[in-house]
Amino acid sequence: MTSTARRVLAMAAVSAATLALSSCVDSRMEPPPPSVKVTAQDVYGTWRGWEGSSLTLRPEAEASTVKLDGQEFDFDDAWRMTGTGTWRLQRPGTYRGGNTVGDGSVIHLEVNTADGAEGSRTSAGTTSQAPLASGTPNARVAASRTEPPPARSTWDLGVTKGKQGELLLFFLTSDPDVRDTYYLTKDGTESS
Repeated sequence: MTSTARRVLAMAAVSAATLALSSCVDSRMEPPPPSVKVTAQDVYGTWRGWEGSSLTLRPEAEASTVKLDGQEFDFDDAWRMTGTGTWRLQRPGTYRGGNTVGDGSVIHLEVNTADGAEGSRTSAGTTSQAPLASGTPNARVAASRTEPPPARSTWDLGVTKGKQGELLLFFLTSDPDVRDTYYLTKDGTESS
């Protein structure tokens, strides 16, 4: 092998390694939304997300979801979960899951799929007619949410404030480095 061929091969190897290492980091990376401290009473109620998704948090640690998309890489599996389960509010500074939901209050949610529940699956080819908020998964993705959900899933949701000071719940979708944020707004409050 000639020295020129070795140099070309070495540059190709370095380029491939650089591409592999940088493929997981996106230029949109930024810190999570500013987190806030809340009490359990602050988060009781129904929270609405995109495309008809909702999360209801009740006293006694009871929770229910309707068409709630998966968090982080689970979002890429194209399922939406309707079911019931439990939740708990973690104090600020106690969440150990990385830098995805901030350092404030975190809601840990565990849900089991409802057997035969309407809304666990969406119709293939359905498209979004409602405008999607900034940072919300795009309409093309909404049209393909057709896979059955797992029997059980978990979420860790951060708590932040919107532009008018209203509480918002949030989690990240797809690659956490990209920071596509999925927001839920409490019924009876203005969305940001």
